[in-house]
Amino acid sequence: MDGSEGREHIAHMQIDAVSRCLDAEAACGRGEACIFTLTTAIRLLGVDWDPLTAVKPWWRLGAELLQVVVGDKNNKPRDRLAKQRPGTRQGRYPATFFTSGIPIETVEVADGVTCTTPEFTWFMFARFLDLEELVILGDAMMRRYALHDQVTLESFEDLLCRIERYGSEHGMRAPKGIRNCRRALALMEEGTDSVRESILRLLLIRYGLPRPVVNYPLVLPDGTLVFLDIAFPDARVDVEYDGRFHQNQWAQDAQRRLAIELAGWAYVQVTDEALATKDACRQIAELVARYLKERTGNDYLRDEPFDLRAVADGRRKGWKRR
Repeated sequence: MDGSEGREHIAHMQIDAVSRCLDAEAACGRGEACIFTLTTAIRLLGVDWDPLTAVKPWWRLGAELLQVVVGDKNNKPRDRLAKQRPGTRQGRYPATFFTSGIPIETVEVADGVTCTTPEFTWFMFARFLDLEELVILGDAMMRRYALHDQVTLESFEDLLCRIERYGSEHGMRAPKGIRNCRRALALMEEGTDSVRESILRLLLIRYGLPRPVVNYPLVLPDGTLVFLDIAFPDARVDVEYDGRFHQNQWAQDAQRRLAIELAGWAYVQVTDEALATKDACRQIAELVARYLKERTGNDYLRDEPFDLRAVADGRRKGWKRR
């Protein structure tokens, strides 16, 4: 799917999720509205990210269930599915419940349907995701063309500060996942366009390359404005992820590439196949590093990639956020 088709697909999933949650609320016997979270919130918010491909298999996060979060002082409904085998049918609207020991931050996505905010949903997922996937989820919530209200690095930072302040004031232990959230925040970027672009960016920095600029605006000699997926402006190196399949888009991309190269930029095209294996990923890093060395004189490439936690913790010499 291209960008417009992908957004249309996500919008349809969002509409289906809203309808399902409205029906569930109508059938619910609770005295107060449900707060949907995790996988259900991802669908309600229209986030371009699939938990089913990212989270280690755990059936309570499955899309067939409605995930609901309650405060620790609420009367938590009995989770009738918790002790049953995955796949057991339990009524028309099976739900599974999670407890939050900190104030839950919510947004009403439609009349009568409330879920956790994008930032709080990200925090809720932190206990289930590894660092790379948490970065990818954060990126996905800051898409240029997000279906939900815009969120920023600053709004993620503000959430973590509120959580930490609440814990300090109430003598609470740091919530599970908060450290990974801090690490992920150091690596996340605003304005990305796809999951694969995020994976590609993280690959390059793990191999020692300097932090690139995402969606860098470049004015071509004819006055045309283009946005480069992953750019190293000082070296004038452009790395483009190409997940498009239609013939007319291939033709347009070829013309775009020619214009960028004529403007003096080195152009590296990356497809899904180039990210399919460890050896293929290494080859991409080598090619980009070669262009950087030719244009700056600096040899950044590492023999073995950094652990992503080392990058996030600042243990990688000479690397920093712009």
